[in-house]
Order: sequence, then structure tokens, then C-alpha cells
Amino acid sequence: MFLTIIGFAVAGATYAFAKKQGLKTGTAAAAATTTGVGSAVVGSFVIASATVVLPLAAVGGIGYLYFKRGNKPKALRAGR
Repeated sequence: MFLTIIGFAVAGATYAFAKKQGLKTGTAAAAATTTGVGSAVVGSFVIASATVVLPLAAVGGIGYLYFKRGNKPKALRAGR
């Protein structure tokens, strides 16, 4: 639903911009359709990749912190 709203908003803005530039109605409608659908498709790819990448990044970050904590230099006693 959210991607549909984004697609319609982009399509409306593209149509208004194309009409302001003096394009014919059919050309403006084609440009609006193309950009609206394109933005919805790109948005779906972004959401799909975020659902994969963010958990992997979280697991990787936790693993990095886990293995990093054992590599701290040891402090020497006083007088050494």
C-alpha cells in the first residue's frame, strides 16, 4: 500500500511537471505512468533487500563485537 502511494505521488508530480513543460497529454501520461511504476518497483526492491541486508548486518555486527573483545592488549603490572 505504501509503495502504491509513493508511485501515485511520483506519477502525479511527473504529470504536472510534464504539462508545465508544454508536453501533450498522452506524452505526459506515458511519462507519469513510467515513472510511477518505476518508483514503486524500485521501492519494492529496496524494501526486499532491506529485509535481508539489515538482519545480516546485525548478525555480522554482533559477531564482530564478540570476536573483537578477546583481542584487547593485556596490561602489565606496576613496575614492569
